[in-house]
Amino acid sequence: MKRFLVLVNPLSHGGRSVRILPRLRTLLPEGDFVALKNIEDASRFAREAKGYEAVVACGGDGTINAVAGGVLENSDTSLKVGVIYAGTSPDFCSAHGIPTDAEQAIAVLRNGAVREIPVLTANGEPFFCSMNLGMGAAVAESANRLRPKFGDFLGTLWAVLREVVRDRRYDLKVNGEKICNVAHALVTRMSRIAGGLKIAPPPLADDEYALWFAKDVSRFGCLRIVWNLYRGKPCGEIRVLSGKTAISSNVSVALEYDGDPHGSLPVSVDLFQNRLRLVVPQNEGECRCKNRS
Repeated sequence: MKRFLVLVNPLSHGGRSVRILPRLRTLLPEGDFVALKNIEDASRFAREAKGYEAVVACGGDGTINAVAGGVLENSDTSLKVGVIYAGTSPDFCSAHGIPTDAEQAIAVLRNGAVREIPVLTANGEPFFCSMNLGMGAAVAESANRLRPKFGDFLGTLWAVLREVVRDRRYDLKVNGEKICNVAHALVTRMSRIAGGLKIAPPPLADDEYALWFAKDVSRFGCLRIVWNLYRGKPCGEIRVLSGKTAISSNVSVALEYDGDPHGSLPVSVDLFQNRLRLVVPQNEGECRCKNRS
């Protein structure tokens, strides 16, 4: 039995994972490689994997979501998740110090440490990067189409600017508290979002997560917030939450997490009962709570 089950999403980043697959087979002979037909197969293979040390996601954040979610449902509680990144916006890898270079990522698989990370859920479904509401969901949908043409930075920037021009606002209820005139809101445990934007949450305990939002801002104010997010300067408002959080609105507000759309509000956010065993570089293994920039 080989050490690793490597699940390859052939659609990630315009087929990048398929193009590098022959090289990956050479670099990782101890891996069983499976080219996925659809993203649902990633969850199923991960959920049913037996006898492996780790299931490895080869794709983008959506592939990581499917593989990690499947591993959390696997009866083998010692099973780990590894990543060979082949997507467009490596937020998850940046948060956990996982290299995006394939050869370096394989070295981490072989010799890395294990970090047990808390997992957030949206309506019971796990997510591992950030959950975006409204404007952020629209930006993610547009950016997914634009990044293959213009690259990660320019594709994301163009998607953000287009939504700023549209100037849509929402009133949200968070555990019954009304937050009015919201331009953008997200829930996360990470500091890096959307391929280069950075928020500045405080250090979070394992049972905590952050709600970030921008409200009562003009179009120019939104542009200034975007500029500050790219520079990593504090902006917007942050609430540190724990336990279950109910978020709703009296209008339709789109919901997106880990790069893919997932319907609309209302949503119930909570922490999953189990942690994810993630393979990370040796110097990252002991650090479970810090926010990387």
